[in-house]
Amino acid sequence: MTLSVVIMLALPFSPQPARAEDSMIWALTPLPPAMIEKDGKIVGYGVDILDWFIARMPAITHTKEIVPLARLMQKMTMPGTVCNIGLVPTPERRQFLIFSKAVLPHLPVALITRADKTADLGPFRDDNGNIKLADLLASGRFHGAVRTSRSYGPAIDPILQQFAGTPVLEQVGNDAHFLSMIELGREEWTLYFPAEAEYYRRNSAPELEFISSPIAGNSDPLPASISCTRTTMGAMIIQKIDAIVATAPDMPWTDFYARSLSKSDQRWFEKAQEQFVANSVDFPLNSADQ
Repeated sequence: MTLSVVIMLALPFSPQPARAEDSMIWALTPLPPAMIEKDGKIVGYGVDILDWFIARMPAITHTKEIVPLARLMQKMTMPGTVCNIGLVPTPERRQFLIFSKAVLPHLPVALITRADKTADLGPFRDDNGNIKLADLLASGRFHGAVRTSRSYGPAIDPILQQFAGTPVLEQVGNDAHFLSMIELGREEWTLYFPAEAEYYRRNSAPELEFISSPIAGNSDPLPASISCTRTTMGAMIIQKIDAIVATAPDMPWTDFYARSLSKSDQRWFEKAQEQFVANSVDFPLNSADQ
């Protein structure tokens, strides 16, 4: 009997070190409130959702790494298995990444105003209650602020460009204090994802009551997914996530996201999620379709 066999018999229950092929990295970018860097760690509802899935893949060694946004795509092209939550699938990214089915239909960018402005917005709503943003700006009645160089999506950006430089639209380099400006009456509206608005309210304007109004042409929820590099491990992770999603239509992990919303936006999300599930949205394509 060789020495190696003796050692194995003497330590039959010793844990085996993780093999490289059983290990992977989660590249996480600080983007509040989904991911917030705090004391060298990253927290937020996006991390909570991720941890929910990680707990259901115990055979894999998961390592989280904070990666600045500017370096994220470089990290996603490095050797080994690297995964991310929240990247938007594009034809270019699909060449080297595998995307899961949607794991979170988060609410889209909305018009954020004081709650007491609800009635004033009536003339600018369509039959579905969505804000006609171009009409609102053209009226000249409401002064708002947006962040310079930020893209708010293809349905909104052209409207903002049309009114750039006019008295009704101020462009500011940092949007962290927009809710404080609205609370003080210095601005009347801004554009945020609803979870962003609630995050900034809790941190800088806790007494403010605001409403999030869907914008015409931009009212559908935005499906977020998980992506991994095209390795054997990456494909296995995506397959596991797709299997979990397929067997849990109520999407219990989205409770973390719901808690990040205001009470009124929680009701909006509940309805949006019900519609999302009822329509059997499968976005983006799962790994079998790559």
